[in-house]
Amino acid sequence: MPFRSSSQPAPRPIAPAERRRARSLSVVAAAASVAAAVTLTLTVSGGPVAAASTAVPGDIACGAATTATTTATGSSPSNATDCDTGTAWQSTPATLQELMVDLGSTQAVDHVTIVWGSGYGTSFKIRTSPDGTTWHTQTAVTAGTGGTETVALPAGVSTRWIEIYGEHYAGSAGFSVDEFEVFGTAGTPTTSASPSASASASASPSSSASASPTSTSTGGATGFSQAQIDAAVAEPLIAFAAPTSSVPRPGTNPTQIGQAAALQYLALVDKEDPGAAATSGTTVDSALLAQVRNLIAGGHEPDADGGLEGWSHALVAQALLLVKNGPAWSELTATEQNKVALVEQAMGYAGNYAYNDASNFSSGICGYGNFAKTNNPNYEDGYVSVEAAAIQFFGASTWTQMLASFDDSTFASQLNAAGLTNAGGCFTTVGSAANTAIQPPFVWKGHTATDLMGIWNQEAADTFDQTVTSSVTGTSNGASVTAHINDGTTSPEQGKLGMGHEFDSTDSGGLRSSALYVFEGWMNVTGTRLAMSALGNFSCTGATSAAQYQVGSQDLMYKLHHGYISYAASQSGVLVDDAGDPSSDGPNTKGYQLDLDAYNTLIATQGC
Repeated sequence: MPFRSSSQPAPRPIAPAERRRARSLSVVAAAASVAAAVTLTLTVSGGPVAAASTAVPGDIACGAATTATTTATGSSPSNATDCDTGTAWQSTPATLQELMVDLGSTQAVDHVTIVWGSGYGTSFKIRTSPDGTTWHTQTAVTAGTGGTETVALPAGVSTRWIEIYGEHYAGSAGFSVDEFEVFGTAGTPTTSASPSASASASASPSSSASASPTSTSTGGATGFSQAQIDAAVAEPLIAFAAPTSSVPRPGTNPTQIGQAAALQYLALVDKEDPGAAATSGTTVDSALLAQVRNLIAGGHEPDADGGLEGWSHALVAQALLLVKNGPAWSELTATEQNKVALVEQAMGYAGNYAYNDASNFSSGICGYGNFAKTNNPNYEDGYVSVEAAAIQFFGASTWTQMLASFDDSTFASQLNAAGLTNAGGCFTTVGSAANTAIQPPFVWKGHTATDLMGIWNQEAADTFDQTVTSSVTGTSNGASVTAHINDGTTSPEQGKLGMGHEFDSTDSGGLRSSALYVFEGWMNVTGTRLAMSALGNFSCTGATSAAQYQVGSQDLMYKLHHGYISYAASQSGVLVDDAGDPSSDGPNTKGYQLDLDAYNTLIATQGC
């Protein structure tokens, strides 16, 4: 799997949306998703590109007020919307550039066409905003080709503001856009240069020197990255070791977390895109079934402790929830379905044991200690997310009844009889003392089993409750230190509410400012939202913490992309990034690339 090897680091995506399934971006002679799109034809013969100096019919951005994050000397943002491909906007040589257009009023938008200069976007996204301040990703392009590029937006988009959010560009001079055209209906959107037009080898950075044909990119819920599908399908079969107090525990082992992330990803793809397959020909569905069957084979399942092992257990719980509601469920035998349900029950019971408002334990079900439900968010996000999955798996009312009738001796016997001895052993260990802790209805920070959105909102609010800053100074393990973005840049979310709590927290060593701990919380808050979204249980209307979550997500992704020097009791100036650092315990090893692709595909386009 690509993100397993430190010698072959995964590509460095930037938040959000750097990946789409290969079929999402196709080079075509006529853009199939746009009724009358035409091909840009250029002949490279030494002369300048002929300018299209009149407005393209239907381009509602023509003449609109336009601004940009940066602008190179001699250029202007308005050049990109002056209806003339002979002029251009050029950014300074920096990534994460915005070219923003105010359409003057809220209008329906169907697609956009970008006529690139030589500094074309190799990865970028199209974002919209009702007010020019809060932006929502509509579509992402991860393999831009330059030339004239038509990008379709999801159905039903209306906006006043629209922008190109540039992430990476070709060349070294910055982004260059000759024209940014916006269309509200499927008309004839694409700028067409004369067949005799030509491009000079010595053209300026603002010239369209590429003879690339028109390309079309579409978003939507099936835009998973083919590379990530291939990686997840190729993942070794998941198997948790027997319970142990040794560190790392089976559920905190980085390899197990990565395998659990792959299981969740496969279940999500199978639910959202039935029939998807790896380039090897192996279907996602068959790979998922193999993983699930190995998980429940006996002695391979999570131990259902209820503590920090929720890092991986929550990913498994979300995966099994998606399996139950996807095409793979009917392909399992009744015995296999029963085992899946038992594993979900075990983890759900443990979540209620550990996090119910009425409980206050110093250890999980297995009795190994090192637990407090008031610990930093990366602790609570695991098994609270498990509980959200169990509630959806069984239904809130049924789940409450199952809790009320819980008997440890009976349940431990059921687990062990099914061969699920990892969880069975821990429930045998805790004994009847678990009964009074597990039987009450689930209530966490006042949120009941019927309040799924409240549970997610609380998780997100707890995890992303800081004001974004790009460096934090304090004392860690007796030394004065400054945690910071490795290349000295500033987060684009600077000053906004939503930075991960553990970028500015404390632990036994003093300052805790760790991109790794923030990621470990983010992966489960995100996993919960992904499953809820796939099942239709997530509502933007009720997502009161969505703004903080999005700020926190983009801030985390930026810091991972640029690298973050992290400090904590167990981390002293550790570089954490999305390129494979740390090699044995970093985000990539724990499935970040899969999580990011799922985020980009389902969450980044939700509008909240």
